[in-house]
Amino acid sequence: MIRTLKIFLVSVLLFAGAGCKSTEGISQKNSETPTELTEAEFRAYQTAFMDASKEKILGNLNDAERLFQKALTINPRSDAAMFDLAKIAVERGRLGEAATLLEQAGEIDPENPWYREYLAQVYAESGRLDEAIETVRSIIELQPEKYDYYFNLGSLLSAQGKYDEALRVYDDLEEQFGLMEEIAMQRQMIYLEQGKADLALEEANKLIEINPEEIRYYGMKAEILEQTGRNEEAKALYAEMLELDPDNGLVLLALFEIAEQEGKSTQAREYLTSAFRSEDLGIDVKVNILLNLMSNPGESPDYLFKLSDELVAAHPNNAKAYAIQGDLYNNFNRQEEARSKFQKAVEIDPNRPPIWQEILIISSTLNDFETMRTESEKALEYFPQQPIFYLFNGIALQQLGETKEAIDALESGKNLVIDNNELLGQFYASLGDAHHSLNDHKASDAAYEKALKYSPTNVIVLNNYAYYLSLRGENLERAELMARKANDLSPNQVSFQDTYAWVLFKRGNFQNALFWIKEALKNGGDEDPDVLDHHGDILWQLNEKENAKIAWQMALDLGGDANQLNEKIARDE
Repeated sequence: MIRTLKIFLVSVLLFAGAGCKSTEGISQKNSETPTELTEAEFRAYQTAFMDASKEKILGNLNDAERLFQKALTINPRSDAAMFDLAKIAVERGRLGEAATLLEQAGEIDPENPWYREYLAQVYAESGRLDEAIETVRSIIELQPEKYDYYFNLGSLLSAQGKYDEALRVYDDLEEQFGLMEEIAMQRQMIYLEQGKADLALEEANKLIEINPEEIRYYGMKAEILEQTGRNEEAKALYAEMLELDPDNGLVLLALFEIAEQEGKSTQAREYLTSAFRSEDLGIDVKVNILLNLMSNPGESPDYLFKLSDELVAAHPNNAKAYAIQGDLYNNFNRQEEARSKFQKAVEIDPNRPPIWQEILIISSTLNDFETMRTESEKALEYFPQQPIFYLFNGIALQQLGETKEAIDALESGKNLVIDNNELLGQFYASLGDAHHSLNDHKASDAAYEKALKYSPTNVIVLNNYAYYLSLRGENLERAELMARKANDLSPNQVSFQDTYAWVLFKRGNFQNALFWIKEALKNGGDEDPDVLDHHGDILWQLNEKENAKIAWQMALDLGGDANQLNEKIARDE
């Protein structure tokens, strides 16, 4: 069960709103009066203070600090200026300076509780707990009717390990205001820290007596029993709670954890499945549990899918449920089902760029470029400033033969890229492909060069650009360097080895070409008609004509270009 009985960090608990108090009221309580300043000085002070407040509201802290300092110089007894300067100092991590300013402000207006509250917070954040405690005590003397200060004092004392003093504070608080849930909870935490589980249980029992219908109090008691190793008593209490509330997800989750600790995996799974079925257990808790289970390679896929189905059934209108279900299907390479779940997620909540990207990546993997186009267009309706969706859209259009439209999309997206060379390289690579398909070699070469400028290790660009140059018989020295680099960066790739062999062939280096084409054949190229065709061409140039014809015949049998291959096979010796 999610643990609630913990000592909170003092710096977080203390006066959560103290730093947000407006100085509007405070500024009216400055100790100066017009008789202490000349009329001109008072007007100058007011102008500086108001200008500083305006700059602070606008977020211009440098100007605000300068103007508050100016106001304080004109009126050295302006406690309001000191308070605002202290808040700016805290925001910039200058806690010592802030404490000094707040101490001075408190001396000028000792009846102002905001100064003391904020000073106590600064002391606590600085680790000056003794001073924080004394400051809170002084606030209680000023405003004994405000029970929040007692909780703050108790928390500070607990943070110092002064548990008995903290308990006396909570006793005083109960005497004045009666038993409150917060008092019992704070005492529970202290008793548990002291190892006094029975006293902690007494506090839980007090709450149950006051409000026996509040199931949370039974949960608090059960947690204490769990923490002290009294699992059987905890389980019995959880069973009682389930009688009151059979679908209580937190109780079911607690029983799941106990069953897991006891090694009762079947029972644990039953409890967790029921917890996932519960609508009152938050989806974020369930998602975190499912993510942890998904990270365990030995976990049963059927169990994971069952939990994901329960998650969706309990939260049918929450995009997170479908998103994690999509992740689960994706993990098991069930891509069409994964895409369907992701599509449902963005249907519910379209403001999720990563999920749109998952849809587009899967569509690309499935070579479903029609869906890739329509989904990228939808994504662009919501995120017209996100360049990645223009990239997917441009690639899809290119694959669908709408090359000019693809170029327009890619150019639009490219212009939106900021500080991302890798992405910019992808745009130029895709532009290179698009211009190549239009036989605009000048534009395609320029795009590929820019792609390599921004992403010099892009092996796809290195390979394709080298191959296209070899087909044209142009800039073959550059092509050889790129093809070699692609193989160095990504070895044992049949297409890269084939390209390198072909570039070497075009340069007349037939012996090295033969070595690399054989490497390609070993890595699966013997089932690729293009690789076999190249093998035949290389063998022919090395005067192994019979072997060349065998290679061409194999290429023909695998569906290679019949006209070209038959012509080669029919060549005279």
